[in-house]
Amino acid sequence: MTRHWVRVMSMAGGIVLGFSILPGSAASLSLTSQNLTPYRTCTVTATPTTTTAVADTTARQGTPAGNFGALTTVTVSSANAANQRTYLRFDLTVCNPAIPASATVRLATMRLYMSAVPAACRVLDIFRVTAAWGETTLTINNPPTGSRTGTFSVGTPAGCQNQAVGYVTGGTVTADVAGFVAGSTTNFGWMIRDDTEGSATTRTATFAAKELGTVAQEPQVVITYVTVP
Repeated sequence: MTRHWVRVMSMAGGIVLGFSILPGSAASLSLTSQNLTPYRTCTVTATPTTTTAVADTTARQGTPAGNFGALTTVTVSSANAANQRTYLRFDLTVCNPAIPASATVRLATMRLYMSAVPAACRVLDIFRVTAAWGETTLTINNPPTGSRTGTFSVGTPAGCQNQAVGYVTGGTVTADVAGFVAGSTTNFGWMIRDDTEGSATTRTATFAAKELGTVAQEPQVVITYVTVP
C-alpha cells in the first residue's frame, strides 16, 4: 500500500510538520493548529481623484508661497536655497476586507515610481507627519511637523539601493501603519526629504504623482498583516 507524505509549513515559528496519509483518506484530513496563521495583503494605490483622503504634493524652498499639488510628479531635491520635499497620504480605509484595529501589521512598504534618478547616491528620509495638511494648500511656508521613521537611497552610482527608473524599494513604514491601524496615531501621511539638504550641486529624485494617471506608476502602500481569531 502506498503512503503519501504531506508537509505543512507554519508561518509562525517556521515549524514544519510531516505525516503520512493512506489513499482515500484525504477527505477526512483536518488541520486546526493555532500556529497556522493566515497572512493578508492590502495594496492601496493612489488615484487621480478629488478626494482629500489620498494626496501628494511637493513643497519647494525656492518658491515658498507656491503649491504644486496639481503636478504629475513629486520631487525630492537637495540644493542651495532650493530644497524640495514630497508629501504623501493614503486612505487605508479602502482596504477590502477592512484591516481591523486588532490586526498585527507584519510589513508595510511605500512604493514610489522614480522617473528621474539623481547622478549621486542620495539618502532620503521618511518622516511620519504629525499634523494636518492639504494637497492644494501646502507650501514650504506652512509645512507640517513630523518625526523620521525610515530611510532609503536612490542614485545611479554602483552600490546605491535604487539605481534605475522604476519602483523604488526600501521605503518601509511598518511601525507607522501599525499605529494608523491601531488608532494610536493619526494618519497624516508622510514627508520625504533628502537627508543632507542644501547641496552645492543640485540633486533631484523625481517620482510619479497620482495626477499622472498611469496606473502602473501610481504611488502605493503595500500592507501585509495577520488577524488572530
